[in-house]
Amino acid sequence: MGELLGVYVFGSAARGDLDPCSDLDLLAVVEDGRGKVPSEAILAHVPAEFAGLEPSISWYGRRRLSHMFANGELFAWHLSRETIPLHEVEPVLASLGKPSPYSDGAADIASFEAIMAGIPAQLSTAPDNAIYELGLLYVCLRNICMAASWTLCPSPDFSRYSPFRLNGFDQAPIAIEDYELAMTCRMAGQRGLLPPGLVKPSRVAEIHASLAPWVAALRRRLEG
Repeated sequence: MGELLGVYVFGSAARGDLDPCSDLDLLAVVEDGRGKVPSEAILAHVPAEFAGLEPSISWYGRRRLSHMFANGELFAWHLSRETIPLHEVEPVLASLGKPSPYSDGAADIASFEAIMAGIPAQLSTAPDNAIYELGLLYVCLRNICMAASWTLCPSPDFSRYSPFRLNGFDQAPIAIEDYELAMTCRMAGQRGLLPPGLVKPSRVAEIHASLAPWVAALRRRLEG
């Protein structure tokens, strides 16, 4: 049985910008080498104001968190800037201090760009998976723009709408309704909800084709 050191809320609930698509992002910090604790032990610390949200628990040991903060990983900055403690045996996150500067923006963009590059082939091989592929496109685009926001924005933007909030660079070439459709596709897969209506593989391919050169230009901007 693991030992629970802390429970924290982050994401839209911590930022105060909840919307109908929001879930409850929870960070559970456990003692190294002791394993997880039952989810019920985490959820017992969720206040009533968040009770109606679908919980999404991320499990981390102290050693892994320390490594992330030392390396300046983007998720470490996400936690550093936005977490609200719900329960602490000891102040684990506060004890880690400020993360090192984030310097992997171009590399992180390239990794998600590589995932994006495989989507057309997957659509061709399995067109029935268009909903999954469109949801994957949303994940890649959002993470790419969160990484870019470190350089382009006054402060990093961890929101779902980061592709529309970059400064000094053309807005992502995707209509808001297509972006929200992609978001819905992803959330349907994550939460076991009914997927949206018909998603044509050809439409997913069109969205991908418009985004691919924009992402490449964004990466080059950060590399320069």
